[in-house]
Amino acid sequence: MDHLLVRLGRRTILLADVHRSTDGHGIGYGTLLIRTRRAFQFGQLARVPVLCVPWKRALNTAVTQLHSDELTVIRPESWVGRSLTVLWYLAAPFRIGDPILWMKRSIARLVVGPFYEAVERSTRLPRRVRRFIMRQDALYGKLKAVNAAYAVKSEALWQHAYSDQALARLRAIEEAGQSVRPLCLRIPAERERQVAREAAGLGLDPSARLVTVHVRESGYRQRAGLRQRGWDDIRNARIESFFPAFATLVGRGYTVVRLGDPTMTPVDLPGVVDLATSPARNQWLDIWCTMRSEFLIGCDSGPSWLAMLLDVPILTVNAVHFRDLSRPADRITCKLARDTTTGETLSVSEMLTDEFLRVGFKGDRYDCVDNSPADLRRAVLDMIEVVHGRERRSSWQNRFNRLLHAAERQGLGGRSALDGVVINGRARGTLSHGFAKKHFVRERTPRVEQTPRTLGG
Repeated sequence: MDHLLVRLGRRTILLADVHRSTDGHGIGYGTLLIRTRRAFQFGQLARVPVLCVPWKRALNTAVTQLHSDELTVIRPESWVGRSLTVLWYLAAPFRIGDPILWMKRSIARLVVGPFYEAVERSTRLPRRVRRFIMRQDALYGKLKAVNAAYAVKSEALWQHAYSDQALARLRAIEEAGQSVRPLCLRIPAERERQVAREAAGLGLDPSARLVTVHVRESGYRQRAGLRQRGWDDIRNARIESFFPAFATLVGRGYTVVRLGDPTMTPVDLPGVVDLATSPARNQWLDIWCTMRSEFLIGCDSGPSWLAMLLDVPILTVNAVHFRDLSRPADRITCKLARDTTTGETLSVSEMLTDEFLRVGFKGDRYDCVDNSPADLRRAVLDMIEVVHGRERRSSWQNRFNRLLHAAERQGLGGRSALDGVVINGRARGTLSHGFAKKHFVRERTPRVEQTPRTLGG
């Protein structure tokens, strides 16, 4: 991530470009939220104000304008924000300490970058045509190499700064036997009043018991100008399989708010507000609803990172990897792997072995099986117990965490999500209670729950 630490007298300010990749292209919603969270964590731990540098093509500008008592977030439209933004661009050649590399990258982006970006992301050009254009032109390879070199240097500088100033402070706090208070973000007061009125128009009010839900579909990437990659399909799920879980939540007094984008399958159910397809949907409403949720139900997609940023517990369902279980209240259910050679469905413990991780869902040996409606309903009931402090962890859940730690110690945690699982740091969360009991080890009698999903959708 491109960043700049500005020192004005005794004061230091972090300028972070959370909206763009280092080659100038747009980034996905999840990456935007991850970067914003890291920038805010830096500011909180290093005790410095943060400005998220604005960009006219940003996917979301609301999250970078949230307020906090533990952190000073500089508003881009303020005179301080505008002045620092000018400084950001003036200092561009020197941000990574290599003006010549910056100049090469700038020329590449300015002259031919937009053309290749359009070809690479095109949904109209046939795949063979895209490959021909990208592969046959030696100039494209050189441009990619320049961008990659800049990205490596930029990321290394960010990691160094984060480790020296943020993680060092965190270690000092932990060694003193203290803990860091979770970053409590809030909507600016003037915006809060407006969003509350918009929510009331949808039948929501601050006293409502909310659960937010995001079920990934394929339309968002196309709408955002991002080409849908073949393996993205395995992260999708059918919204209809969640209906029994929705009914259970509504029956227990919750209002379900469905997040997403207008391309999604509409939902019209009692007690469910389909914010995704509502004309009233906006960035601030997404934040307002998520912030007031008891928990969020999400897939492997961006809105789960919004809940992470806002310190809202997450029930990740239909997961294709264990990407982040660092918080004690987070729970997960994963897609199971069906061996195409034997027809047998692997248990979760079998999916955490090197034999599976060598292949994962990337090849043809395994199909992925979505969570059944019954599993989703059970997981929702279990999550209610978690957020109200009534869950007692089972031996199955404890065994899962021990196996996860063992896989990390063996170096299996570095595999990509396409290969099965990713392990990010120490897991304090765990499998959902009922899912662990049912799927951690294989049942004696093979069970077929539903048609497997393949890479083709």
